[in-house]
Amino acid sequence: MTLKSSAPTEEQGNLRSGTIGLPGVLFQSITTMAPASAVSFSLSAAVPFAGTALPLAVTITLVVSVLIALNIGELARHLPSAGGFFTYIGRSLGSIPGWVTGWIFDLAYLLIVPLQLLVLGPVADSILPLGPYGWAIWACIFAVVIFALTYFGIKVSADVGVVLGCIEIGVFLLLALWLIVTAGNNNTLDAFNPASSAQSGFGGWQGVLLGMIFTVLAFAGYESSAPLAEETRDPRRTVPLAIVLAALLIGLFYVFCSYAAVVGWGPAKIASYVSDSNPWGTMAQRVWGGFSIIVNLAILNSALANSNAGVNAVSRVLYAMGRVRALPGALAHLNRFASPDVAIVFTMVVGIVLTVALGLAFGTGTAFALIGTIIVLPIILVYLATCVAVPVFYLREHSAEFNVFRHIVLPLIPTVVLLIVLWFQATQQYEAPLTWAFPLAVAWLVLGIIIALVLRFRAPEVLEASSKVYVEAE
Repeated sequence: MTLKSSAPTEEQGNLRSGTIGLPGVLFQSITTMAPASAVSFSLSAAVPFAGTALPLAVTITLVVSVLIALNIGELARHLPSAGGFFTYIGRSLGSIPGWVTGWIFDLAYLLIVPLQLLVLGPVADSILPLGPYGWAIWACIFAVVIFALTYFGIKVSADVGVVLGCIEIGVFLLLALWLIVTAGNNNTLDAFNPASSAQSGFGGWQGVLLGMIFTVLAFAGYESSAPLAEETRDPRRTVPLAIVLAALLIGLFYVFCSYAAVVGWGPAKIASYVSDSNPWGTMAQRVWGGFSIIVNLAILNSALANSNAGVNAVSRVLYAMGRVRALPGALAHLNRFASPDVAIVFTMVVGIVLTVALGLAFGTGTAFALIGTIIVLPIILVYLATCVAVPVFYLREHSAEFNVFRHIVLPLIPTVVLLIVLWFQATQQYEAPLTWAFPLAVAWLVLGIIIALVLRFRAPEVLEASSKVYVEAE
């Protein structure tokens, strides 16, 4: 079926098509996942729940993530657009669900920058202290670097992402292998036994499923290359392949590193793991001595790469929504490097304000946990919407390609698992300020639904534009 295409107005300009290939697109997804930063902080947040069974929680999330990635790929190959999920869901489920999906995706990805600035600032300040509020100064310095990487075009940003991604993965793979080899008798298959979790409910599965709230956060990002479709060579093939490869390869990396963390720290002492502000730095110090600074540099590298990729993704979705006036049209402005500069500036301002405000109010560790917990809900909802959209899209527009296994079974499995994880997040009793996370995310969702309904009656053409694609049909 030939897709209808539409072009931006002359004032808005076009993103530069065919600028990046598979390596750049793949590492857009990989660096958004922030492998080293995720292993050090996001996966660590799962330990109070999953305990020694952390690798099991990661393994289940790996399977679910690959299935979701396959479902995203089924839509991406037919709907290449900078709108990403805004376009996928709008085309499949209707204009209001499409707009709301774009709205909640924007929330998740706008929060990536402050999430990682809350890593960059404190870690950099531990290496080179700059006074009582040194972390905030470092966060602002890194914000300027991130802005520069994203402002001067996707080619520069993507190339930097490839280099940074390779560095962080290489360092952590080496350290993980070192920890496993030196763990000796601590090596155990109990890491894959739910009974080893820190919460005994449902035979230990309660702890595993609660831990998956944070392992899902660690995996989030493999979908981020979808909004780069209009700047990618052969996007119908390249984008789906990059999304699946990122989920699979980094998922295996997470399983390996989570196992190394459990046995390297010691299963009997795992309860003390979360009390360490930088457990991987501590383990590196123990086995590498003075060379452990390499790990802290790799964490900085990872957080920087993650912020770079996150800005790329959210600025393209903001651009796409501004292009059709689903958000203010100024967000569709492109600079002479064909980058959505207004969207980038907006993303960075939000990031800096939230980083400094929340960091000063609650401390950087608690602020990181709060933002990370908020991110989980919209990400899960975007994944769920995608799984629902796949069978609807293929039955409506590509019935000749419809396959029960690929378009019913594959979406159904992650849908069931994610609904269980979502239920556990909604019912889990956190301590303040983490208790605010779920209500804040729900409030954002409700606000988005209200705005979409207003647009439906006052400017229906804006919502209908969500289903358009901007890459010429094959």
